[in-house]
Amino acid sequence: METKRIAIFLNRRRDKELAVTKTVVECIKKYGMEPVASFPLAYEIGVTGFDEKEIPGNVSAALSLGGDGTLLSTARLLFKHDIPVIGVNLGTVGFLAEIEVHDIENAIKSLSTGDYKLTERMVLTAVVERSGSIVFSGMALNDVVVSREGLSRIVRLKVYVDNQYIDSFPGDGVIVSTPTGSTAYTLSAGGPIVQPEMQMMIITPICPHILYSRSFITSPEKEVVVRINDDYPDPAIITLDGQEGFEIIAGDQIYVKRADKEIKFVSISHLNFYDVLRAKIHGWNTDSR
Repeated sequence: METKRIAIFLNRRRDKELAVTKTVVECIKKYGMEPVASFPLAYEIGVTGFDEKEIPGNVSAALSLGGDGTLLSTARLLFKHDIPVIGVNLGTVGFLAEIEVHDIENAIKSLSTGDYKLTERMVLTAVVERSGSIVFSGMALNDVVVSREGLSRIVRLKVYVDNQYIDSFPGDGVIVSTPTGSTAYTLSAGGPIVQPEMQMMIITPICPHILYSRSFITSPEKEVVVRINDDYPDPAIITLDGQEGFEIIAGDQIYVKRADKEIKFVSISHLNFYDVLRAKIHGWNTDSR
């Protein structure tokens, strides 16, 4: 029987002395699996290494050590490789990273025995069209954000679903979110909280300069189009999961739709989505005080 390989991805700022990471390595070995990591981390923790541009094909799962941002970057990296991801929370709130440090060994044991379930999360693709040509494309697990840049003035964005005009939103921008992203930027902008396994797109204006603006929910079979007014004088920006960005200008059109593939998450916790949500939000509120 082939030994399971578990890839480790680390936000070094969250584990500067590598104490947690070394514990993870020992636990993986203890339960009969092989830890691997990308260079240069592999050298530091004494495991088989690989180049992030050439992910090994025989990796069973990936452990992301950090916060939600680390988990997002790991999931984005592994999107095309169909490798399931699980997050260990070394950050603050950690909506996506469900495993806390004190549960690491139990989580790794579950990985070794197969005592877990896989959940699939919807992914978005985004394309920027300028004068009839595609100038940028990318993917997002959480959200696609079209917003004003830096000291720019209010941006006016026209939003369409397929060919149907929704409205024009003057303000800081618009978020197009997946259900997974509903607990991220969309939550802060007043959008709804949605179970992450659902299939839909959530359109939420950011600080709109109108009184009646609310989020819109649309079918995943639709295509959301965001257009910058032709007379907007300043640059704006599209960002994907807060990790990849591209400057956009007046007249650009952004096309957002569901990707053909989904990202697999490993779920080990006995808690359901609402248990986790309640615990995280209460903890967030306590921390903020």
